[in-house]
Amino acid sequence: MVILNGVEFDYREGMSLAGLVEDYNISHRKLAFDGFVVIINDTPITSSEAQERTLDDNDQILIVPFLDGG
Repeated sequence: MVILNGVEFDYREGMSLAGLVEDYNISHRKLAFDGFVVIINDTPITSSEAQERTLDDNDQILIVPFLDGG
């Protein structure tokens, strides 16, 4: 199982984060990679890394909008 923003998904061998985000966007608030912070298992990664990332079973992913304050 993998968890994206608190929603559980069955793990599939070779599962990509990009594919998981597509599945998530079908029935939840829309997520993207640009303009968002991606954290996998408490480790932040870049948007380009996120788009290419293959997931492991039990990964926990958090994708939140990047806030640029001033």
